[in-house]
Amino acid sequence: MRTAEAEDLTARARIREAALFCFARDGFGASLRTIAQEAKVSVALITHHYGTKDNLRQVCDDHVLARYRDMKLLAVAQPSSVGDSLTDNADSSILTVYMLRSLLAAGPTAQRFFDHFLTQIETVMQASFAAGLIKESAMAPEKIRLMAADTMGGLLITFATNPPDDPRDFVDQAFTAERLLNQLELYRDGFFTDSPVFDQYIAAIKEWTHD
Repeated sequence: MRTAEAEDLTARARIREAALFCFARDGFGASLRTIAQEAKVSVALITHHYGTKDNLRQVCDDHVLARYRDMKLLAVAQPSSVGDSLTDNADSSILTVYMLRSLLAAGPTAQRFFDHFLTQIETVMQASFAAGLIKESAMAPEKIRLMAADTMGGLLITFATNPPDDPRDFVDQAFTAERLLNQLELYRDGFFTDSPVFDQYIAAIKEWTHD
């Protein structure tokens, strides 16, 4: 027999998942009424559990970032899980679109979200280094920030130029086999050869930054 406390927790989780979906699909203008309809609960129950929409969004932010981190850590620990996540990707699609919506919101809210995103990325990078998957040089905070910005920037372009009708479809649109293979090869092989051109770039940048 389910207790009232268990039912309360189930309702709270159902509201949160409905909010994640509605925010990903409609943006943060999605109303509590829309979320309530998706969760099949009353608006009053949402305010009972979360108070305001801003509070609900903060809970969603924290939940999305934690789930993103956990998915990446699983991929580090069990590389074979990547194939499963690409095949069954509705959940990761919603998380990704939610993150893009958070960045597109701009301003201090977007900055806070990106700062917290970087914290999760650093955790994943530390696990990757410990597992022997990446070089120590990749652990520099400036490089982690650059990689995070490049990754999200590419996804933002895809989202802006070809927004999905359903957020659950975004991974299929954005992470095509060709794109993933090219991205992985670029990370593995690098871009420049050990040539005078590379050395000239480094020298010019060092001179510029010391002017």
